Amino acid sequence: MLNEIITRLQFLNPWLTNPDTWPDQAKQYLPPKYLPRFLPQNIFEPSFKRKIHLITGPRQCGKSTLIWHYLTQQKTPPLFILCEDRILQNWCQEPIPFLDSLQQILPEPRPLFFEEAQHLNDAGLFFKGLIDLGYAQPIWVTGSSSFHLLARTRESLAGRATRLRLLPFSLKETSSAHSHIPPALQEARIYEDFLKHLQSGGYPDAWFAESPWPILQELIYAFVIRDASDLFAIKYPDAFYKLLKLCAFDTGNLINLTQWAAICGIDRKTINNYLDILEETHIIRRVRPFLAGKRAEITRKPKIYFLDNGVRNYLTGIVSGLADAQAEEVLHRPDTGAIVENWVFTELSKNLNQNWQIHFWRSTSGAEVDFVLTGGREIIALEVKTARMTQPKISRSARSFIKAYKPKIFCVLNQNLQTKIQIEGSEVCFEIFTHLPEWLEKITAQERTFI
Repeated sequence: MLNEIITRLQFLNPWLTNPDTWPDQAKQYLPPKYLPRFLPQNIFEPSFKRKIHLITGPRQCGKSTLIWHYLTQQKTPPLFILCEDRILQNWCQEPIPFLDSLQQILPEPRPLFFEEAQHLNDAGLFFKGLIDLGYAQPIWVTGSSSFHLLARTRESLAGRATRLRLLPFSLKETSSAHSHIPPALQEARIYEDFLKHLQSGGYPDAWFAESPWPILQELIYAFVIRDASDLFAIKYPDAFYKLLKLCAFDTGNLINLTQWAAICGIDRKTINNYLDILEETHIIRRVRPFLAGKRAEITRKPKIYFLDNGVRNYLTGIVSGLADAQAEEVLHRPDTGAIVENWVFTELSKNLNQNWQIHFWRSTSGAEVDFVLTGGREIIALEVKTARMTQPKISRSARSFIKAYKPKIFCVLNQNLQTKIQIEGSEVCFEIFTHLPEWLEKITAQERTFI
């Protein structure tokens, strides 16, 4: 058994027996192109040394790349353990036998890097055991399923782990690639990035590819076939995929479980279970209504949004090219409103820390506000307008919300207008889509780390 483990580890860690080849051989795990990531906290600081660092996020969003980028700059090579490998998976069952055999493999302790740890039977207790038994080196852990990893490790790793959720590239991250060019040219490049985010999203491999659609197709296939069917034991895979497409076509709309159940040919309970899986694997999010005791807000149905526009658009059949001449077509489609609104949601998810909650508001009179952000005592509302604006005007729904709740800020996101007005004591600002990341950073006073 130990010989099989060593064989697997030597394949994954070519520097295992010859540390002098580190980090040159480890660079095989780094992509040809790398964009720095903005993080809510710097988990790579020395102050985090003896803790477990748990990074969750969707498949292929850059979790491992982020860790490898850091590790290849360190003098001490790690031990890389791929938890999808059956032999290594069985090895990572009990902490005491694991550490005993690890001492036979490594003369000195090294940082440990567990990839796709949701495949372990009881990851939380296993990692807790490693720390409680005194393993002194940092332990890095990635997982594409918060249901099988994050949720199940919360109690066992309380006080022992730092947690970070990583999502596909944000506009701020992709815009960093233009920091070296003159400011006069940056705005045009950022606008091109914005259009690209709208259409094909921010998954790294898709972002750098000549055509993103084959990559997105493979990503969706890997999720439905490997993760959903195998890891979650999906009983009705065809219905599951049909539900995924329904979510794409109903982006930004209230969920109708009865209608979806009828279309998919399964019951409402199964629909809800499948939505849980889609949410826990970072494909979609259910956004709940903003309820503050007002009688008018009686609906409790959530809305559906995707965490990546490219995945949403592929499922709806948007597979046109990305040439400059075609890029703006995404702003002239019948579903442009849904596309832009979903992108705004992705940016909110990527740029706000966990202290902020994202809601929507809808009243029985038909008034509706796209997003309501709550953090502490503050209320910030956002309305998304895809049409070009010539003057600062707000909708009746916006006026109704401002009158009822007196938000600190009401923001109208649009293509071209940037100004501020006052309405009933609330600041109403008009911000351009491409300025959304900087605006969010300013209003939340959030410090972020660029790695």
